[in-house]
Amino acid sequence: NYIYAKKMLENQQNQNQNQNQNQQNQDQNQDQQNQDQDQNQDQNQDQQNQQDQNQDRNQQDSNNNQNQEPSISPQQAQQMLNAIQAREKQTQDKVNREKAALLKSKQKEKNW
Repeated sequence: NYIYAKKMLENQQNQNQNQNQNQQNQDQNQDQQNQDQDQNQDQNQDQQNQQDQNQDRNQQDSNNNQNQEPSISPQQAQQMLNAIQAREKQTQDKVNREKAALLKSKQKEKNW
């Protein structure tokens, strides 16, 4: 009985170690996916910023060429507002994901 109980205990410990390793691998994969997603969003945001800057430059150039006071059409104002709101939403999503990841990591520490 002692030998049987000892083997069962060893098997259980091996299973726990395998589960822990699998969980760590899954966490690492999830972290990597989140990082990749953040990088993609940052790149998209950078591209959007560049487009906005190019639009602003083009608008300024056209305004300078016409020697008129700078004015923004309602369409352009709406586009700029939408771009700002989209960036704000991306930032909020990123912050929420980081908070969730932090809470998830804290929950793993207390496994009792």
